[in-house]
Amino acid sequence: IEIRVLKGLQSQKKLPLEAKDLAANMGLEYAVLMTAVYELQNQGFATFIEQEVDEYQLTEEGRKYVQTGLPERIIINYLLSNQLKECPLNELQKKVNLEQNLYFIGMGNLKKLRWIQTSKATGEEAIFLSVQEAPPIPLEKLLTTMNETGGIAVNQLEKMDFSTGDRVRDVDASKIVEVIRKRKIAKQVKYTRRLVNLTEKGKKLDLNKVIAKTEVTRLTPDLLQSGEWKNVTLKSFNVAARGPALFGGKLHPVTLLINKVREVFLSMGFTEIRGPMVESAFYNFDALFQPQDHPAREMHDTFYLDNPKTAKLPPEEYIRAVAQTHETGGSTGSIGWGGKWSESIARQMILRTHTTATTIRRLSEIGRNKEPLPARVFSIDRVFRNEKVDFKHLAEFTQIEGIVIDKGVTLSDLRGLLTSFFTRMGFSKVLTRPGYYPYTEPSLTVSVYSEDHQRWFEMAGSGIFRPEVTEPWGIKDPDRVLAWGMGFERLAMLYFERKDIRDLYRNPLSWLREVPV
Repeated sequence: IEIRVLKGLQSQKKLPLEAKDLAANMGLEYAVLMTAVYELQNQGFATFIEQEVDEYQLTEEGRKYVQTGLPERIIINYLLSNQLKECPLNELQKKVNLEQNLYFIGMGNLKKLRWIQTSKATGEEAIFLSVQEAPPIPLEKLLTTMNETGGIAVNQLEKMDFSTGDRVRDVDASKIVEVIRKRKIAKQVKYTRRLVNLTEKGKKLDLNKVIAKTEVTRLTPDLLQSGEWKNVTLKSFNVAARGPALFGGKLHPVTLLINKVREVFLSMGFTEIRGPMVESAFYNFDALFQPQDHPAREMHDTFYLDNPKTAKLPPEEYIRAVAQTHETGGSTGSIGWGGKWSESIARQMILRTHTTATTIRRLSEIGRNKEPLPARVFSIDRVFRNEKVDFKHLAEFTQIEGIVIDKGVTLSDLRGLLTSFFTRMGFSKVLTRPGYYPYTEPSLTVSVYSEDHQRWFEMAGSGIFRPEVTEPWGIKDPDRVLAWGMGFERLAMLYFERKDIRDLYRNPLSWLREVPV
């Protein structure tokens, strides 16, 4: 095969030649040709280079237009051949013999070009020409070029001149690109082009003096028994050559990262907790000292349920404690929000908007049951917001949440805990700054430094739960609650270098195959 390929290359008038064209000319399979080229390159007779190509190629629709002509050209040619240069509208489609969709495409483009007009001068609607000859159509030049060359590079297309001498009807390259995409005439294709060439050694080699030896890749019993093994050459193997890509099954990258977050928290002595996705407004909002007229409770931010419509609440004494905190501040020293707290609003059923509802449920159990301290819990779970989905927002996403309940814990403990977490997640620089969050005081914002992006990213909000959140459940100073929360998808986008949050769940195969396990 190598000698045959060398002969094929030496017979070419113009080199380098694209590998797929050489394979077609020689009647060889592409893989067979490239195997021979690799061998010739190892021996110094040939070489090849790889080029990343980004070009537009004709679709089946585009190739059809090359053969039959654009629909607008077919219609204009018929009207020009008609002595009256016009035709009744209800007869034109039959006259030009076009399918209905192509006919309407052609008519629409002729109207845009202002080459035809309609008239009812004879009593019935007719189409007549507003030009005396058939001017060139910019798109035809592109079709011809793409058909002859097989494709046009994206950056080359942007520089092409589509002028026809008619300033009114001329279009620029950017509009041509829009047209070919909309009409599905061409498609953008990215691939690797391999160009094969002869070295000086390969050009000077006299193939008439070359003796071909049979090469084998393995010694078979037949070769050994017949003695034919003496007349063959064992083919050498390039152990450094890249093998075929294997796309075996593996866990989804999002699942792998969730498991990593889980392992880090477990290694720090935390216990994972889960809570209901269908939650009461009481645990989602009221227990966090969020006023009942807060904008976040509106239907444009929160999903409310029709069935079940109301929720069961904890024992009356705790409902009353939360109500008093809202109305007057209770025993916390706060003045509360004032007004009358509504139990019916608290009973509304929603899809939880944050996993803080889960940690509040656990906090209430610890306080009500007087469980021994310290308590360290975390949650990684789904939450829901009535958001418009775009490249950085989802209506359903994952949140990471955690609390530590202990006697005398301080902001320094919280800083150390979060610094330890992010360091174990692979971030060498962690920065904490004062922040504001509704149900913690004091509060911290946590940022991490990305070496890849050379910039800081805000990752988490944290703080010490306010007395208005903890005291209704019997957790009072010196017992305090350190709390934090963060969006998992933000962490995932940074980890996997994705710019569109939707990629994490719409599963582009190219990314799923390439992302490290």
